[in-house]
Amino acid sequence: MIKFFRKIRQNLLSEGKTEKYLKYAVGEIILVVIGILIALSINNWNENIKKVEQEKVYYCKIKEDLQTDIKNIQRGIKSLDERIVSAKKVLINLYQKVDDKSILLEGFIPAVRSYDFIPSKSAILDITSSGKLENFSNSKLKTSILQHYSDLEYLMNVLQQNQKGFSALSFKYEDFSAFGYHQIPLYKDNYGEELLSLMPNVNWQKDTENILFKQFQDHINMSVIISAREKELLKQILSSTVKLETELESNCNNSTK
Repeated sequence: MIKFFRKIRQNLLSEGKTEKYLKYAVGEIILVVIGILIALSINNWNENIKKVEQEKVYYCKIKEDLQTDIKNIQRGIKSLDERIVSAKKVLINLYQKVDDKSILLEGFIPAVRSYDFIPSKSAILDITSSGKLENFSNSKLKTSILQHYSDLEYLMNVLQQNQKGFSALSFKYEDFSAFGYHQIPLYKDNYGEELLSLMPNVNWQKDTENILFKQFQDHINMSVIISAREKELLKQILSSTVKLETELESNCNNSTK
């Protein structure tokens, strides 16, 4: 094609048709410019298609993380329900002043055991660290994504502070040995019968004025309160997660994975 155009130019010059040559040269330049513009447009079009497809892939990855979060939050709420049931049972036994302290200690761990919800954030961390989120074309959805993870960070901070304060109660008993940590079924086998027979066995559960009775009572009461609070926080996170997961549904093209 280049040889063809060159031959035409040479013929025009050899025939002395300068004016026609100039017109032809200008026309050739215009054709070249048009060709370049078309090539650039096609390239930009292809790049935009790649960006749109990549954006859909990211939506899918965020959606997968959210689906994992939904399952883990539901497990967390169930665990908190079980903790409340255990704590209430322990309190009933405490106020009924059971003779056998082991009945209280058997329910102690289930009544204070925590379930830590850890959000799945691999997708959003990858997107934000690479700066890709700023290029998302769907501004409304981008705002929803940013709002969700901002709210999640705040609620997770509240959850962690509550759990930290509650966990600290396990280490504030006046006298660990008198309390009977060594008699809790979970730890008992580690001591052995000989050592257990030598360690304190104080029936503080029968004395409402005993400091251990009061500390235990407060600890289990707080378990019910903190569990209820954590449930509400997890429900807020769950609501936000489900909402965003639903918004992503129509924007996630699973075929691009």
